[in-house]
Amino acid sequence: MDVATARIYEIVEKGLEGKGLPDADVRVLYAVDPASKEAYYINWAGNQLSKQSSNGKAEIHAQIGLNGTPCPKNCQFCSFAVSNGVRKGKLEMPKDYVVEFAKIYEDQGANAILMLATASYRFELFLEMAEAVRAVISKDMPLLANIEDQSPEMARQLKAAGVDGCYHAVRMGEGSVTTIPVVERLATFEHIRAAGLSLSTCVEPIGPEHTAEELTEKTRICIDSGALSAGAGRRIGVPGTALFDLGMISAVRSALYVAVYRLATGLFPRLNCAAGTDLVANAGANLAWAESGVNPRDLLQRTEDGGKGKDIAFYRELYQNADWEVLEGPSPGWQIAS
Repeated sequence: MDVATARIYEIVEKGLEGKGLPDADVRVLYAVDPASKEAYYINWAGNQLSKQSSNGKAEIHAQIGLNGTPCPKNCQFCSFAVSNGVRKGKLEMPKDYVVEFAKIYEDQGANAILMLATASYRFELFLEMAEAVRAVISKDMPLLANIEDQSPEMARQLKAAGVDGCYHAVRMGEGSVTTIPVVERLATFEHIRAAGLSLSTCVEPIGPEHTAEELTEKTRICIDSGALSAGAGRRIGVPGTALFDLGMISAVRSALYVAVYRLATGLFPRLNCAAGTDLVANAGANLAWAESGVNPRDLLQRTEDGGKGKDIAFYRELYQNADWEVLEGPSPGWQIAS
C-alpha cells in the first residue's frame, strides 16, 4: 500500500470513530477519485456511520414550492433568477393547493413538511400560508421554511406562525454566482437560532468546477452551524441558466461527497442529505425530499406533473433498494420549546 492510500485509510478509520474530522483530512477525502477502491471504502464508511447515527432510519421530507415569480437574487444555477430569464410573469400556488398537499404528504407518511418561496414572495403571505398549513397537520409534524434571508423579527414571526425550523445555506459560489453576500447568510443562521427555530443546511449546489478546498470550506460552515440536517447535494442543471453548460457531477461522485460529509461531521447530525439515487443513499444519505409545486431545478409550473420532483412512494422504493428503513411518524428534534 502506497503512502497516499495509507493516509486515506487512516483518515477513514478516524472518521469511523464518529467524532468528526479536521479540515485537512476532509480535504484529502474530497480529492479522492470517485472511481477508485479508496472511494468505495469511503462510501462504505459513510453508510455505516449514518446508520449508526440514525439507528438505521432514513427520512422523507416533503417540499411544497409556493412561487415561481422571477427572483432578484439572481442565483445563476436557479430557474427563478431574473438574470437567467427562463421564467416569466407572476406565479404563485393557491392556498387550497398548498394546504391540500400538506395533508396528502402527512397521510402518505412524510416525516416533515417544508415550504419553499423565493425572495420575490411577500413575507406576509408566507406567514399566512404557514398558519394555514400548521392548522391542518398534526402538532408533532415539523413545519420548515426555505425563504430569503431573515431579520431577527422575521425569524420570530415565523416561529409565531407555527414554523419549527428553516432550511438555509451558504451556497457554492455565494457572492459570485449569486448576489447574496456570505455575511447575510451567516447572519440569518444566527437569527434562526435566536428565534428558537431549528436549522437545516447543505453543501450545495455542487458542480464539476468546485474544488476540494471549496467543498471543505462549505463543509466547515455547515458543521459550525449546528444544523439538524446537512450533507452534500449536487447541482441539477436547468436549460437556459447561466451554469447549465458547466454540467453536473455524476451520481458516483455525489455518493463520495455524501460519504465524506458524514465522516467529516461525525455522528451528529442524524440526517445526512441528499438521497437522490439509491447509489447515494448507499453511501450514507438518509434524507430525501419529495417535491410538489414550483421547483427551482426545473421549468414546470408544478414539478409533480412530470418534472424533476419525485413523490414519497419514489423515495420509499429508493430507500428499500439501498437497505434503509424509513422512519414512521414525524421527524424528531425540530420543535424547540419557546
